[in-house]
Amino acid sequence: MLLATVIERGGVITRAEALRRFPRHVIDDAVRTRQLVVAHPGVYCLSGLVEDPVVRRRAALAYCPRGALSHLDALALWALPTTEDPRIHLTVPGEMRAFPSASLRVHRRRGFCPEPPSVVERDGMRVVRLEQAIVESWPLLSELDRRAPAIVAVRERRTTAQRLLEVLEGQRASGAREQRTLYSMLSVGNHSELEIWGHERVFSDPRLPKSVAQHRIEVGGRVMFLDRAFLAEMVAVELDGAAFHGSPRQRELDVRRDAIAARVGWLTVRYAHRRLHADPDGVVVELLDILARRRTQLAS
Repeated sequence: MLLATVIERGGVITRAEALRRFPRHVIDDAVRTRQLVVAHPGVYCLSGLVEDPVVRRRAALAYCPRGALSHLDALALWALPTTEDPRIHLTVPGEMRAFPSASLRVHRRRGFCPEPPSVVERDGMRVVRLEQAIVESWPLLSELDRRAPAIVAVRERRTTAQRLLEVLEGQRASGAREQRTLYSMLSVGNHSELEIWGHERVFSDPRLPKSVAQHRIEVGGRVMFLDRAFLAEMVAVELDGAAFHGSPRQRELDVRRDAIAARVGWLTVRYAHRRLHADPDGVVVELLDILARRRTQLAS
């Protein structure tokens, strides 16, 4: 009965909860025979689930009922790119004492309250808001990986660059200058590393007319967003990442997408990752020629 109850509770139970339902000796026998394992003082989990990250997060919250999952664990719960960490990350109010545990990393934040709106519930667990998780995880990710959570969240329209900036300005955050630069790039419609690179090194070139990132068009009830749009000339520039656009299936989808845009007058030009990086000046010169010819076509 004890083990069945723990299973019903997601693999975790506190000693206090167990004692309300079962005799002390039943609990102690389960621990002695390692059917239950002590995850934290006064918190048990099923031995077969002791390495399960979901169970470990539930055990951490049971040990610290005034805390919320944060940082890398919050990124995982929000289904954003993250990295593995042997410790569970919790944020607690700043006035709380530390929780000594080798498997926990407790972050004390002044003014933090483990209740809405600072905290939401996902998969039955308390977690900080998506924007908070992105901002605070920055220094814990490698330089190669730390921009990905924000880019993915904004691209999938799960948050906005403005919300990220508001969270960033509301606290002292490591890497604030770099984060501010990234969120500013996202705020003007750049939704991938390639688009950010292109914005900085190609589309900001003073020789080119102004273009708009992530321009919205609607064709036959279908909404599409163009990576880059020169509105006067109705020229769309699509930036094809090496990994995402390399398969035959994706190339076929790209051709269909370009044909749909053409139905409402858009000429689509595509630049692959390799071309954009290898010859940015050549891309600018080529675009200038395309735009000039397009203006002539539209005027005739």
